[in-house]
Amino acid sequence: MRDHPILAVDFGTTNSLAGVWTPDKKISALPLDPKAADPTLFRSLLYFPHENSCYYGAEAISHYLENEMEGRLFRSFKAHLPNRGYLGTVIGNRIMPLEKLVGLFLLEIRKRSEAALGQEIKSVLLGRPARYSMDAVQDGFARHRMLKAAEFAGFEEIHFLPEPLGAAFDIRSRMTEEKVVLVGDFGGGTSDFTLLKISDRPFRTEDVLAIEGCPLAGDALDSVFMKEKLSVHFGAKSRYRLPLGSNVLTMPPSVSERLQHPAHIVHLKEKETFEFIRTVRQCALSAKDQQDVERLLALVEEQLIFSFFESIEAAKRQLSTEPAMDFVFDEPGVSVRERLFKKDFESWAVPVRDQIFAALDRALEKAGLEAEGVDLVCLTGGTAKVPLIREALRSRFGEEKLQSSDSFHSVQKGLVEAAAMWGEDADAFLPQLPS
Repeated sequence: MRDHPILAVDFGTTNSLAGVWTPDKKISALPLDPKAADPTLFRSLLYFPHENSCYYGAEAISHYLENEMEGRLFRSFKAHLPNRGYLGTVIGNRIMPLEKLVGLFLLEIRKRSEAALGQEIKSVLLGRPARYSMDAVQDGFARHRMLKAAEFAGFEEIHFLPEPLGAAFDIRSRMTEEKVVLVGDFGGGTSDFTLLKISDRPFRTEDVLAIEGCPLAGDALDSVFMKEKLSVHFGAKSRYRLPLGSNVLTMPPSVSERLQHPAHIVHLKEKETFEFIRTVRQCALSAKDQQDVERLLALVEEQLIFSFFESIEAAKRQLSTEPAMDFVFDEPGVSVRERLFKKDFESWAVPVRDQIFAALDRALEKAGLEAEGVDLVCLTGGTAKVPLIREALRSRFGEEKLQSSDSFHSVQKGLVEAAAMWGEDADAFLPQLPS
């Protein structure tokens, strides 16, 4: 048995959590953020008011608002990990590689965990998605980046565990008879699935029948509102003609696509891109085209991106229970009003849903199972509550098999259980974990 603590970290696209194992106790979730409504939920946010200062979690939001949204706020930055073309960003005169951006956040988790425990922590078990990307090379690249980020955070012993397997360990702790269980973890950035045999006997790696996933989840569902309905308010279809040119052009996809994603839209403020958008405004063909581009400039320049996507997420939640709602965002320079309908959202979201459930089909195929061979379906993550997702699961497995776990804490609790196994018998456990 080890004589030092092991930190278990669920680094999420939207929220992050940490628990710890020591030789004499297990703590499922540490209070990382005393300023949050739930102190165990640490929003995955970084805010730089300037290049030499950074705030995290709930403090990032409060300081961002106090500073009238000046500076740089980063959300959903985990989504960039598999993107080989995204090296990082520049904050003031400071070059910030993505590995360092993630590393700073992990370092803050480590510091806060050490303060809560009153002890130095050098070993970490990090949850990871089943797939950061459907491309094997990009998936491996993302894992390498996470390793470098963990090293930057000062961890000396680092292991990874697929997040859906973490959720399975939590569920396993409550099982009394053997069942074939599907664990579906639907988060902000990824949807992950594990099929395994669960019982109260000691864990065996051969109990894991399949692990699969898809790099789409809650953020992807939010993005369909921008893509299908709201981006036109921000110049996605604006026309312009460059000086001395004869061709009528429209806003290029490189800008329009960034508009759709919380992780990408913040980079429209980077100097070269922002200056290009200014040029489009100057060369717009009509007053409406110009007004739409001005709205985009205000969204970026006035640092309203975070609050706008928070409003989109709230609209998604409201449409989970209501057939229609009025989307209203009214800030200086950015006033948007649209009537949104549940049936439209569910139609727009079909391609996202289909890709998520293609990953589920791959998991069943790997395990050699049909839906009828699954005894229990355990769901975790906030996106599991979206009716579009829930109904697709109900139609495959039946309502009687669906069981919802703690939306935010299930993966974390399971990671702590896995950390305990590592701490108690490292050689027998971790080297055999499925990759």
